[in-house]
Amino acid sequence: MQHLLQTLRNWPIDKQLTLFFPTCVLAIALLSGSIQSIEPIQNKAALFAALLFILLILGLRPLLQRHQFSSNTEWFLREFWPVPAILLGYLTMRAFRLELAVDFFQIPLRDNWMIELDTILFGQPVPLYLQYWITPGLTLWMEFAYLHFYYLLPIGSLLYFYWQGQRQTFLHLRKALIYALTGGFCLYFILPVVGPVTYMHDQFVVPLPANHEILYDAVNSFRYLYDCFPSLHTAIPWLTLLMTWPRHSWPIKSILLFMTLSITFSTLYLRYHYGMDVIAGFLWALLIVHWVKHQPSEQQNRLVSATKLT
Repeated sequence: MQHLLQTLRNWPIDKQLTLFFPTCVLAIALLSGSIQSIEPIQNKAALFAALLFILLILGLRPLLQRHQFSSNTEWFLREFWPVPAILLGYLTMRAFRLELAVDFFQIPLRDNWMIELDTILFGQPVPLYLQYWITPGLTLWMEFAYLHFYYLLPIGSLLYFYWQGQRQTFLHLRKALIYALTGGFCLYFILPVVGPVTYMHDQFVVPLPANHEILYDAVNSFRYLYDCFPSLHTAIPWLTLLMTWPRHSWPIKSILLFMTLSITFSTLYLRYHYGMDVIAGFLWALLIVHWVKHQPSEQQNRLVSATKLT
């Protein structure tokens, strides 16, 4: 046990957060009693993803201990797992019914704040403007961007930098992603916002095409109820773009920028977010990027610690 605790202490902060965050979610669920309302049937997709991840970890661990992989592959497995782990940490918010904990602690919904801020900045909530742009083709593209680019951009970038042998860039991006996701998940609980598609559905006079209901059902099978502020579907692509921008050629930069703009627009077009959610997501990405880029690396930290000991 002591060896395990010492190992955890030696982990970088972003790795530690992948365990600390779901532990906090569990503590809140126990304190509020929301854990008693777990609905396994309604969380089949989330529970299956969590079980699959745990089985992979248990299966790979003995292979890593026996060094069955090349040193390069072993490094990747040891350094990549925190990314899916923190995403699974988000699923604990849904599985442990943290929306009931919001009610227990009497945290008010903040949709009215978002509507007021959108009205001040834009005249009305932004999704109300975009309903007049709806076409079947554009809706299909927005659904594709929303579903796939959110994961493809950060995970594809991590795989690219691993393939290129740019380990330091890989670790910096991983750290930024975990900080942004963890902080965003916490804000979901502190500032609960249900989003335009639910809160103000009666104000939309132009319906989305019927096939959008299939997308909404798929998203909702993984979704925590109040996951709007800030828009992490905005923050994560912009964070990935800003963190990796200097490392790419202009053709790749153009593709990444197009993907990032597509997914940002999709959050508003598909009525999942208010304009203020998107602005907050972009600012959150800027803050995390600035913070991570100005943090000393793990190597520098170890050097400072060694200097102090001597």
